[in-house]
Amino acid sequence: MKNNTAVAYVLLALATLCWGGNVVIGRAVRGDLPPLGLSFWRWFFCCLILLVITAPRLKANWPVIRKHWKLLLAMSATGIAAFNPLQYQALHSTTAINSTLILATCPAIMALLSVFILKEKLGLAQIAGILVSFFGVVVVITAGDVGTLFHLKFTGGDIWMVGAAIVWALYSITVKMRPVTLDPLVMLMVITGLGALILLPLYIWETLTYQAVTLTPTNLAAIVYVTFIASLLAYFSWNKGVGLIGPSKAGVTIHLMPVWVAFLAFFFLGERLEGYHLMGIAFIALGILLNSRRARV
Repeated sequence: MKNNTAVAYVLLALATLCWGGNVVIGRAVRGDLPPLGLSFWRWFFCCLILLVITAPRLKANWPVIRKHWKLLLAMSATGIAAFNPLQYQALHSTTAINSTLILATCPAIMALLSVFILKEKLGLAQIAGILVSFFGVVVVITAGDVGTLFHLKFTGGDIWMVGAAIVWALYSITVKMRPVTLDPLVMLMVITGLGALILLPLYIWETLTYQAVTLTPTNLAAIVYVTFIASLLAYFSWNKGVGLIGPSKAGVTIHLMPVWVAFLAFFFLGERLEGYHLMGIAFIALGILLNSRRARV
C-alpha cells in the first residue's frame, strides 16, 4: 500500500510538471493558436497515436467500453472537451498570477466533491494540508508579498478559469469511478477521441468566425509539446495516480504547478530562485505530506 502511494505521488508530480510547461506555452502562443483549435488538434493527434498503440487490445476491451460509455463520455466532456478550451481561453485575458491562484482552489473543490459524490472522509490533517499548501502557492505567486492579493484585479478571463477549475475537479471524480477492468491506454484513447469529436464542430465554428490555426514552426512545436507531454504523458500519469489514492488526496498536488513553473523559469529563462520560492515550496511540501495521511473515521 505504501509503495502504491509513493508511486501515485511520483506520477502526480510528473503530471503537474508537464502541465506547468503547458501553462507557459499556452500563454506564449495565445495570439497565434486559438483555444478551440489548439485543443482539437491536441486531442486529435493524441487519439490517433493511442489508436495505433491500443488497436490490438481494443476488441478485448470493447464490452467494458460499451457498458460504461456514459461514464467515459462524462470524462471526455469534462477533462478533454471542456477543461483545456476554458484554460486556453482564460490565458487570453487573465494574468499568470490570477490563473494560478484560481486553479489552486481546485484541490478544495475536489475534496468537497469527493465527500459528497464518492462518500470519502476528510480528516483534519487533509484539510490542514490543503490550506497549508494553498498558502505556499500564494507565497510563490505573490513573490512573498501576500498583501498583493488585496490589489488583484479580476477580468473576464478569471471567470473562464473558475469554470476550468470546476470541470477539472469533476473530471478527477470520474477518473476515480472508472472501471478497473478497462485498459488505461484504451480508456485514454476513447476519451480523447470523444473529446475531439465534441470539439470538432466548435473548432470549425471558431475557424470560420474567429481565427484559424496557422502552421508556423513555433505553433507546430507547441502542438507537439501539448500532444506528447501535456496530454499523453501527463494524463496517463494523472489518471493512474488518482486511481491509486483518490481525488481528495491527489488534488493537492496541483499546488506543485507554480513550483515547477519557477524551476522551469530558472533553468530555461535564467530567472533567479528567490527565498520566497523556497519558503513557498516548503509550505506546499508540508501540505502534501499532511494531506497524504489517512483520514480517521
